[in-house]
Amino acid sequence: KGDVLLEQGWPQTRAFFIADGTIMRQRMVNDQTHHIVDTFGNTDPDTFGNRKVAIGALHVLHSEPAFANATCMSDGHMYTLHTEVLKKYLGEREFSKEVVQSLAVEVRRQANQVRWLMRTPLLEQKPKKTNVIAVSIAAGIESFYRSGLNAAMNARLSGHWGKLFPNMHIQLPARVFYINGFKGLRQYLDYAIKPEEYSNPNAVRLGMSFAPGIIMTPLSSVLEASNAGHMNPEPITSRWMRGTCWRMAREVIFGIGLNQMSDYWEERIPHTMVESEALRTAFGSMISGVLAGYLSHIPHNLSTLKLMTPSKTYWQHLASLVDQSESRVPNSLSPASRRAVATAAAILFPRAVMIRTAQIVGSFIILNGTINALKYVELPTSIPTAF
Repeated sequence: KGDVLLEQGWPQTRAFFIADGTIMRQRMVNDQTHHIVDTFGNTDPDTFGNRKVAIGALHVLHSEPAFANATCMSDGHMYTLHTEVLKKYLGEREFSKEVVQSLAVEVRRQANQVRWLMRTPLLEQKPKKTNVIAVSIAAGIESFYRSGLNAAMNARLSGHWGKLFPNMHIQLPARVFYINGFKGLRQYLDYAIKPEEYSNPNAVRLGMSFAPGIIMTPLSSVLEASNAGHMNPEPITSRWMRGTCWRMAREVIFGIGLNQMSDYWEERIPHTMVESEALRTAFGSMISGVLAGYLSHIPHNLSTLKLMTPSKTYWQHLASLVDQSESRVPNSLSPASRRAVATAAAILFPRAVMIRTAQIVGSFIILNGTINALKYVELPTSIPTAF
């Protein structure tokens, strides 16, 4: 367990034939690690999705670079075949004929099918290598988009329009630090913490995915407070603390959506449909933005209403959302039924959900797309170096 059989890109001088045990294969693509899942073979899939009993047999003959990393995830037994031994036996006529026949059968079977898929679990998504300057440029662009739609959402909730871009001297630098925090913390935690070393790796991964959102909540509160001055006359040094509880829940969802979930969906878009890396990033961010925008909307509404009207409790703000939804429920229903339907509508189809979703989708596309576009540009400082 823990032995590395193959390292991607290194000359491969041996093939491995697994008798028992499990192997995890990972391939680095565009500075990001992906799990490799074999889609067919003659054995039942193991816990990592691999059906093969042979690892590296296609690269061993001429010691070609290994396709992916291969690591033993359990104790087990295997056989090895060295390059020189294989060459020796291929010199025998009957053996060579059997090899060619086996290859022909395998090629026919795979003719119109995908040999492997990238299927990294959500919490095991590895961060892409990003740059502080690239992230800062992306965050600067996105800060104006976010501020404008935030003003629209606040107007939809409160009935009062404020400025589209208020306090940008606070919002712009705060947003730059905020997004760098999400991206940088993800990379730092991935570098510093190895979940496999703990008794419950998935619990550790869950904590790592939650941490950026929790840590960045105070900075998010400053951003939200910058948009609420027209409703809450408190100084920004006081009003940023309003609505922190539900805002933290929103930030956790935002962080997972921006980081792991965007990469998760980008990885699962079939290459036969979209080959362009930029388009794959955009589509992955769009799907993630829709999910994150919807799931975070109730926490966003409650935290925003508490920020704008701190004198009311969260329960009172939720009741006001239900009251607004009740006007859309037919009067033919009984009072109890109308209230129940209105409550369900307020939670499942919350007010301003389309604006919120459009904001998150656009933010994810702008942020991940700009960062992706600039990652090949020669910029001086990388996030790991900054930490």
